Amino acid sequence: MPSLRTLAAAFIASALALPAAAQTRNRDADIRKYPAKDWATNGGDASNTRYSTLTQITPQNAKNLKGAWVTHLGSGLGAKYSFEATPVVKDGILYIATGNDDVFALDGKSGALIWEWRSKIEQNINTVCCGWDNRGLAIGEGKIFMGQLDGNMVALDAKTGKRLWKSEIGKWKEGYTITSAPLYYNGVLYTGIAGGDREARGKVVAVDAKTGKINWTWWTVPAPGEFGSDTW
Repeated sequence: MPSLRTLAAAFIASALALPAAAQTRNRDADIRKYPAKDWATNGGDASNTRYSTLTQITPQNAKNLKGAWVTHLGSGLGAKYSFEATPVVKDGILYIATGNDDVFALDGKSGALIWEWRSKIEQNINTVCCGWDNRGLAIGEGKIFMGQLDGNMVALDAKTGKRLWKSEIGKWKEGYTITSAPLYYNGVLYTGIAGGDREARGKVVAVDAKTGKINWTWWTVPAPGEFGSDTW
């Protein structure tokens, strides 16, 4: 997939730039419900329906939609990078990650940069299959969460972009990378891990959102000697 160098967005201003008095700050969205003014998880809700209850866009006025702003992030430039993430939105701020695991906070109304966080990820990672990409972020407890291509998960302060913690989920030298968007719910982050095409053993990991500590790991295939390990 070719690299995308620009991020363009067409937004309804009333959806992304509500008056401060009308916003409920520092409260985690209930991702069991369809989203409205916020888009707090990849896919919109826990079922990944990508459905919004907003009513500004209708079959009658959809033809009038047009670009509101364009911004150039200057990240992930080169043939090995892809730009595949879906933004998350909270209180009028749009958060997006690039194929280099850099994170940007943008004003949803104007596209103006609020802060940026550069991952400084190692560029010699050679176990990533099919190009460098990041498919999205999670948001909760005033933090932005991201899995990285080097197998780490990080938490950033949503207001400042300061890194709050980093937790190793897997080692890239053993074939483990993270490309999927993590899921945040009720104080816990859930993530899968890539690497099956590099003979890495698949797993799902639950991580404490406050500390980055791994709560539990569920392996998708049994280890040698475990039940089921003698099957194909």
